[in-house]
Amino acid sequence: MTETNDKTKKNPLDTSLMHEKLKGDSFPQNWDEFLDDDIRDFFDQLFIITGQKKSDVIRKANLSRVYGYQIMEGRRRGKRDYYLLIALAMSLDLKTTQRMLAVAQYGALHPLIKRDAAIIFAINHEYDIMQTYDFMCSLGLAPLDDGTENE
Repeated sequence: MTETNDKTKKNPLDTSLMHEKLKGDSFPQNWDEFLDDDIRDFFDQLFIITGQKKSDVIRKANLSRVYGYQIMEGRRRGKRDYYLLIALAMSLDLKTTQRMLAVAQYGALHPLIKRDAAIIFAINHEYDIMQTYDFMCSLGLAPLDDGTENE
């Protein structure tokens, strides 16, 4: 078996085992069990696990094609909203969305912040991007920014 197959079989996006180890008496010494904060590796694993295509996700997220690829390859750092649009376009669950935000070095969605709470609700109810946009507007909250007004 190749190293890549070992990684995908283990599902490096699952944090439950590491949470258990961090409750132990000593800090884990096997650095291979930790993910690097490498957004490219994160997306590569995510696309393998979900079977989705980058081009489809970028289109659904309404991001510029070139910029979307640059974000996913780690060559450019997008706004927090861009990662949230990607999460919605991929129909990610909340746990994976929070992990994406952490790897991208953005703050997690917080349930006591109205805008974040609306996004959490949308993710939990599997809203697509348009449903999320309408929902946030109905609450008087700023919708997720896809950068189109800046073009």
